[in-house]
Amino acid sequence: MTTCKNCDLYFEGRYCSLCGQKSSIERIHSFSIFNDLQLGLFNIDSGFFFTIKELFIRPGYAIRDYVAGKRVRYFMPVSMLVVLSTIYSFLYHYLDINLFYQASSKLAQDEKYLKLASILDGNYVYYTLATLPIFSFSSWLIFNKQSYNFPEHFVLNTYAACQRIIFHIAFLSILYSVPEEPSARKLITRFELIINTILFLWCYFQFFQLTAFGLIFKTSLSLLFSYLIIISLIMVCYYVL
Repeated sequence: MTTCKNCDLYFEGRYCSLCGQKSSIERIHSFSIFNDLQLGLFNIDSGFFFTIKELFIRPGYAIRDYVAGKRVRYFMPVSMLVVLSTIYSFLYHYLDINLFYQASSKLAQDEKYLKLASILDGNYVYYTLATLPIFSFSSWLIFNKQSYNFPEHFVLNTYAACQRIIFHIAFLSILYSVPEEPSARKLITRFELIINTILFLWCYFQFFQLTAFGLIFKTSLSLLFSYLIIISLIMVCYYVL
């Protein structure tokens, strides 16, 4: 007899007779994150919209439920990230939006900047996937007393990234209507950074059991560390190009 981690039913067999979850739900590890990637990409209806709703109602609690083993209703994190990033990239290019509009004549004449901007411009899938290990390492390092392993931090930051991408997809309509002027783009970039930080705090506040001060301090430290690593890598790429 097994107790279902999703609905707490006491049952026999490989699957719960009430909710359908597998009886053998293990703790998340490095290989299990990508095990169901292909299956998830071809089953968009399997919890996709439910997961979106949860990420904007109770993001941290929902992610903690998934990590704890209540996974049958949720769309798999990496699959969801790939789907959402692809949607964002398609709309970004279709609407012909340019977030790397040259803010000055100096940047406009900088060939390295233009080459790097052309690589980053609209390739949200690759950028997000490349930075996820950085955010995950930072949160794992800063929140190391919370007893979550690195793959579980990876799941946390993957779902958190999905939440931010949904916001960015909705925000594309505003970007489309804003003229491509340096002052307007600068204002938009600052606004998006503020919203991203708020979404980070919201997810982390619900996921980790800390005081408000401790949570804000550790989240800020984790984000600062992540952005320092990302900026350093971008600078290295800039000088290598």
